Amino acid sequence: MSIRNERMKRMLKRSEGFLGSKSCRSRGLAIGSIALFAAVAAQATTVPFTESFDAGVSGWEDNVNSPLAWTATGGADGGGFASGSYDYFGYSSPFGSGPVVLRASAADDPSGGAFIGDWLADGVGTVTAMVRHDAPEDLTFFLRVASPANFPGAVFSGTQTVAANVWTRITFAIDPSSPFCIAEGTSCAAVLANVGTLQFGTSAPVGLIDDDVAYTISIDQVALLPVPEPGTALLFGLGLAGLAAAGRPEPADRGNAAATRSGEPAIGNGDPA
Repeated sequence: MSIRNERMKRMLKRSEGFLGSKSCRSRGLAIGSIALFAAVAAQATTVPFTESFDAGVSGWEDNVNSPLAWTATGGADGGGFASGSYDYFGYSSPFGSGPVVLRASAADDPSGGAFIGDWLADGVGTVTAMVRHDAPEDLTFFLRVASPANFPGAVFSGTQTVAANVWTRITFAIDPSSPFCIAEGTSCAAVLANVGTLQFGTSAPVGLIDDDVAYTISIDQVALLPVPEPGTALLFGLGLAGLAAAGRPEPADRGNAAATRSGEPAIGNGDPA
């Protein structure tokens, strides 16, 4: 466990002791929250970064904060991957979303703290992951990020459908002004400036809510990708425009016009050869 994580736990322990005094309970809670925020605030996000799970679950947990299961082979790249399980039976949510099934919380130093920090200042542009499940219905996934205390947060909804038993890449553009970002109690920009919790959840199809079965949901190759440099984006756009122009067929009349200017007879549209 890292020195940063040990210091954070010691600060939280001291704050818990202070909470023992009934008269100081509110003040102690505030001190504990400030200590946790201060311990994480100095952390810089690692961009680019990919969690491959080749050596273990790297501090990632399931929906009840238990360590994910680890498998050494068979991941999206042939290497290791992590898995959790979830029973959708009777699931309901007042927010209309599905459950969080996989999570990385700051207190556990997940992936060496690579996901923790100010995503806006550190230039996080995209989050991708490879996911797989064995549920009998297709699922869609969402991404939730939150402060180290797990609130406030923001949810990035997904539109990609993931079929059963197939490793599938899911992608989320990290844009605080995106209509796909729904903030909880604050703005998406405020949440992205202080990320200490990273979670993935799924939809909850009606067919699964009726089944009392725990389905396996696996994850691999979780990546933070940087915001493209302006020059790179421009060159990419120009390249696409060039390809489109190169593939455009030349109008037949253009050849006839050139022939007419050179004194040669034009051919086409019923003219004799």
